Amino acid sequence: MILLDTSFIVSLLNSRDVHHKKAVEILERSPEDETLGTHSLVVQETISVIARKSREQTFDCREWLTKIEEFFESLRVLDLAPTTRDVLKIIADSDCELSYVDSVLVLANRHLRAPILTFDNALQRMCNSWRMHKEG
Repeated sequence: MILLDTSFIVSLLNSRDVHHKKAVEILERSPEDETLGTHSLVVQETISVIARKSREQTFDCREWLTKIEEFFESLRVLDLAPTTRDVLKIIADSDCELSYVDSVLVLANRHLRAPILTFDNALQRMCNSWRMHKEG
């Protein structure tokens, strides 16, 4: 399984996004039989980001929401429920760079040993540092 972060999903689906082309290329290079997934909190965050961007960039929110709904139907949506203590530890370990949602995604990454596709540098660093710690 490959986990998708909000930043990756928004870039993938928004042709105006600076990372759109890279997101499409990354997804095209992933194995066809690989399951794509995300956490239910990422679904909520993505919808909120799309609603905000539609106001800021003046595009049709309803069209975007339909596109998002169709995309999420193709993913495996996880509903892992980490403890508040575990989430707070991840946030503290990141020197408060990560949000609650990002921290839950880090925990899913660790639990499933699944890579995360993201354009969020802090999230990527946190996943990479844990992987290096476990391998070292």
